[in-house]
Amino acid sequence: MRFRRLPIALHALVILAMCGSLVAQTQEPLPPPQESQGDSSYASEAQTSSGFALDLQSSLTHDNYIFSNNAGRQSDSTFQEGAFLNLWKTRPLWSVGLEYRPTILLHETATAVNALNQGLKLDGIYRLRRNLQFQWKESVLYSVYYTTGVLESASNEHFALPTGPPPGTLNSTLITPLIRELINQSELDVIYDISRRSLFELSGNYAFLEFPGLTSSTLDLFNTQSSTGGFGYQYRLTRHFTLGFRYLFQQFRYGVVRDDAHNTFLTALWQMGPHVVVSIFGGPSFSITGGLLAIPSANAGASGTILSSAALSTTGAGKWGTGAGGTLTLQSDQTVLRLTAQRLIADGGGLLTTVVNSYEGAELRHRLAYGGDLLLMASNARSVALQGFLGRGTADTQSAAMALEHSLFENLSVHFEYDFVRQRVNQYVPFAADVDDNRYTVGILYRIGSHK
Repeated sequence: MRFRRLPIALHALVILAMCGSLVAQTQEPLPPPQESQGDSSYASEAQTSSGFALDLQSSLTHDNYIFSNNAGRQSDSTFQEGAFLNLWKTRPLWSVGLEYRPTILLHETATAVNALNQGLKLDGIYRLRRNLQFQWKESVLYSVYYTTGVLESASNEHFALPTGPPPGTLNSTLITPLIRELINQSELDVIYDISRRSLFELSGNYAFLEFPGLTSSTLDLFNTQSSTGGFGYQYRLTRHFTLGFRYLFQQFRYGVVRDDAHNTFLTALWQMGPHVVVSIFGGPSFSITGGLLAIPSANAGASGTILSSAALSTTGAGKWGTGAGGTLTLQSDQTVLRLTAQRLIADGGGLLTTVVNSYEGAELRHRLAYGGDLLLMASNARSVALQGFLGRGTADTQSAAMALEHSLFENLSVHFEYDFVRQRVNQYVPFAADVDDNRYTVGILYRIGSHK
């Protein structure tokens, strides 16, 4: 009898061992899908725990419309002397990063608009507990050149499409005339890991756009303030697929004018393969426009008429809409491909008050033989104002760019670049901001340090 019970005991032990291994597997934390970074770095350009990189660049650019406005067409050549400094350090409980980009612009004929552009980015992560972390981002840009869809004088690795998922950044898909701009953006996120599969997030974002160099000819531009707050929840269904939702409250101010927007999004993040990530979001939005609006002179370039400035009450009823977007990113050792499209409520980029912005963009970076590196970009954007005195202002912007780098030595490269930008606005946009611009650039890049 004792020997007959032995097979039963062995079967029981096998079943218990299988159940134990299954429970152990379910208790192991699943690594979440990794959302792609905004830059165009290859997978092989991996981040180390700490380091620095310094790019020194010298270039010559020929611009056929130096003032970024068809109303004052003038071509010119610009000498650019700049640098890109990148510092970062990572520890188990915290990490910090710094990027600083100064650029001197010296024009051959339009010497009055010679300038020093400066850009600064700071970011940090601190883990208060194993499942609680704070993330902080700060950026300041003081520049005189528009950057919509235009490759900056830097390595192809640092290029990024001028848009992102909410709360995102200020609307940089519109082109303002050649004028000094001050842009500041601050973001704080609190992330709490509820379990091995789920997390809760609180976020806050404040940004402003100012034109310190406003003159009588550019008074139709809008200084902008943007405040965003929200929360979200994510649940990891599998090792490679995460679902969630997010609520965002947006507030835009243009002097005494205030516009509010409420957004609710369902989100999904899918890591389709080792190098392919898809992220999508979508949901309803509700916008409320109102306040006192100073109506400036009409777009003389489009209508040929001038209206005197006046204050007008623009308080209106709320309006329902839809916000959605998605990005497909392939990031391998040889190729970076990014396709993105979105429709969101955003600020008017200085040309308009609050708008519904639709954007489609594509970029491709590919390693070539013999030390070559190619980057291609194309984008299309349309911004339609939520309100207007006589009608709603509309701006359509298209851009394309190509950059080719060739490595001469280990740290020295030559850089060739072409940029094209086109913008059309209707008669309800206060400033006549029609643009047809072509830029041709040749330069050299020298790198000190390592990739991030």
